[in-house]
Amino acid sequence: MNAETLQFLLTTLMELATLVCAYLGVRLFRKNWKLRMAIIGAPLLANAVLYLVYDTPTFFYLGVILLLCIPFVWPRKSA
Repeated sequence: MNAETLQFLLTTLMELATLVCAYLGVRLFRKNWKLRMAIIGAPLLANAVLYLVYDTPTFFYLGVILLLCIPFVWPRKSA
């Protein structure tokens, strides 16, 4: 497997993981905010590492999508 094929597979996998984890982190688990942060934080960290390795803006933009989800997961003082 050459480098271009591996990068394509990782990009596709991370696009799907970002979309699924963003949905699950924001919608699925209402009570446990630590689990929701972990669901969003894991692919965020993976996107950051892959951005540093491959230096393609796709992973950066996927990380931005997950960063935009964090305020919707962060617990409020009233909750």
